[in-house]
Amino acid sequence: SAIAGRSLEEKDSQLTLLAVGDDDQNIYTFRGANVRFIRRFQEDYPSETIYLVENYRSSGHIIAASNALIRTNRDRMKGDHPIQINHARKATDPGGRWNRLDPVGQGRIRIVSIDSRILQAEYIKTEIERIKELDPKTRWQDFAVLSRAKSTLSTVRTVFEKAEYPIRTTLEKGLSLHRLREFQLIFDWMVSNEKENLRTSDIQKHLSVILRERKMNIWWKIIKTFLDDYQESTDDSILPCSWAIDRLYEFAAEQRRDKVIGQGIFMSTIHSAKGMEFPHVFITDGDWHISDRKDQWEEELRVLYVGMTRAEENLHLLKLTPNPNPFLREFRGNFMMPFTYRGKTDSVGIDGRQYEILGLEHIYMDYAANFSEKHQIHEQLSKLEAGDSVFFCPKNDKIEICNGNGICLARLSQEGSKYWQNRLKNVLDVRVLAMYQRNREDAADGFQERIQTDSWELPILEVVHTAQ
Repeated sequence: SAIAGRSLEEKDSQLTLLAVGDDDQNIYTFRGANVRFIRRFQEDYPSETIYLVENYRSSGHIIAASNALIRTNRDRMKGDHPIQINHARKATDPGGRWNRLDPVGQGRIRIVSIDSRILQAEYIKTEIERIKELDPKTRWQDFAVLSRAKSTLSTVRTVFEKAEYPIRTTLEKGLSLHRLREFQLIFDWMVSNEKENLRTSDIQKHLSVILRERKMNIWWKIIKTFLDDYQESTDDSILPCSWAIDRLYEFAAEQRRDKVIGQGIFMSTIHSAKGMEFPHVFITDGDWHISDRKDQWEEELRVLYVGMTRAEENLHLLKLTPNPNPFLREFRGNFMMPFTYRGKTDSVGIDGRQYEILGLEHIYMDYAANFSEKHQIHEQLSKLEAGDSVFFCPKNDKIEICNGNGICLARLSQEGSKYWQNRLKNVLDVRVLAMYQRNREDAADGFQERIQTDSWELPILEVVHTAQ
């Protein structure tokens, strides 16, 4: 084969292979990732090793802190080649522009001691407000709150929601956006005009007409953002509407792959944020359970390293007493600024809340299809919007999903009812995340004869509950 040609003497017959990897960011050993593949490449093939050590993303202080952390790991391939700021920025202040903008922190890494999860959330909220005051051009999407485990983010999210801060969160599975009501409505109009030549502003005008009868929600905001970007990229030129349809389908597919919902402050585990970057990053404490095994210890340290290197300008490492993240002991130097936050909080009773999106396996997806298209259930479902609250109503051994008038709109599956039956007392709120459309062809074989309508909607739900 071509790979066998690596040893041929004639250069024209040789195959050139390039392998790129970063063992310091290997945080997926639980999925089978292993740096031994890179090591074996070096052993199996005559190769030249080039160390890519220039960082084009982070400030000098963030790079220094990241190096101070990762150098404590022993099993490394580039231990003698620390990361450095890229050549074009070498003359800049290590704190970047925040050396001038922030008279307190001056762009240094903040290691913030707090004594409760609520104060941790309040500090993050307060610091976001301070950064936005120092630089009014800062956008919500410039911030990221990252954690080792997803559950730690719940208290932060509750504080953000109380302050009405917009957020972006990750999903376990991506949603098929073209199945959502909002995307269906805009797609239907665009397809009806597929052969027309239109400006993007014409599509925007139709969106405005739709929104006269609909309230704004996260999905309309996502569509509006797409249209704004498409209008800018095309200079609002007159183009075939079919082009916009294709681009919207591509956008929906990208969103499904990204598994991100919402617009605003990004909230995620570090694993889900790998490959991303943000001007301002907060890394929470409270979930760093470290093993005594050397290999697991080093992987946990790499997880923190990956989180830190998401930051471009400001990095805040939270330190929750009395059992703080042990890796925070590794930091010494002028790049850091220790700080104790003793702020006050009015968020009593919010710690312990959890947010859980119901998987489709927990919902009887074809419940509404058992009723003819003239049945009131379809009209009531059409009035339900993303962001509305509904209720779990137990009935015998099943759990119905009802609106504020007590009308049953959907039902949990047997699996869902069994899961939530003993958790009902812990449920604080049930929110509509999206309205999902299904068709007759989607029903499983053997059930299609029961279907009474060609298409129907079902709510995708998020449950806010306390831990049992």
